[in-house]
Amino acid sequence: MPEKYTPGYSSNATNFMANRSVDTHAAFFTPYILPGMKLLDCGCGPGTITLGLARMLEKLSGVESRSEGLAPGTVIGIDREASQIRIAAENALTQAVSNANFLEANIYALPFSDDSFDAVFSHALFEHLQEPVKALRELWRVLKPGGIVGLRSPDWGGFLIAPTTPELDKALSYCKWLQQQNSGNPYVGRELRALLRQAGFTNIKASASCEYYEPLSLATEYLALIIEASEKVDQGVEKGWTDEQSLKAMSRALRELSQHPDGFFATAWCEVVGRKGD
Repeated sequence: MPEKYTPGYSSNATNFMANRSVDTHAAFFTPYILPGMKLLDCGCGPGTITLGLARMLEKLSGVESRSEGLAPGTVIGIDREASQIRIAAENALTQAVSNANFLEANIYALPFSDDSFDAVFSHALFEHLQEPVKALRELWRVLKPGGIVGLRSPDWGGFLIAPTTPELDKALSYCKWLQQQNSGNPYVGRELRALLRQAGFTNIKASASCEYYEPLSLATEYLALIIEASEKVDQGVEKGWTDEQSLKAMSRALRELSQHPDGFFATAWCEVVGRKGD
């Protein structure tokens, strides 16, 4: 079964991803960033985290280093979707970030030589991959000996939602089903440590965090539109996964949650950092 990126690339999905930043979504990884590093960001989307990493490298380089002609370090962001690369490149130009570049590429066949990068980062990608170990072995290939890899993915077993309703439970189950049918794994977060070990990484450190969505519509509208789009994008009704009435009820339940005075929506995220042996 071929992989399919369940969220799609609508303006809503892109805007949702654009809310990501280094401070909020890559804090577990930043202690490993050193001046002059060459970094790779896989599944960069609109590039907000990538540009944050680039600015961090530039800041770490310091005024003295720049005056001595030392490079501030660079970041390359890759994504398989051309529209995301265009948006990321435009953001870099608008924000005048000169040490970040973006390239359309597939994580299973990276267009880089062996031992090219000091560190590799990936956020919210591995839950969509059918062959995560194959992808990790490609990251291993392009990392220098002693290089660092940092991954962060959600685990859908860690939803905290209130108040719940049968329709809301059905909506979340359907979103999980869609991701699984598209060859993804909504529970990959808890498996990241094991996946790094299988790919040969060592000194693995795992952690977890919880993201609360404020306003709630950030998450609920994102999921509601995925559900609605599944009728055409995934042929969910045609394949018998659901019906039009259920689609409407599920998306309505999500939107009603965002308007509920006691509404609460949070998700568990799992993080791992590993090292390529010397």
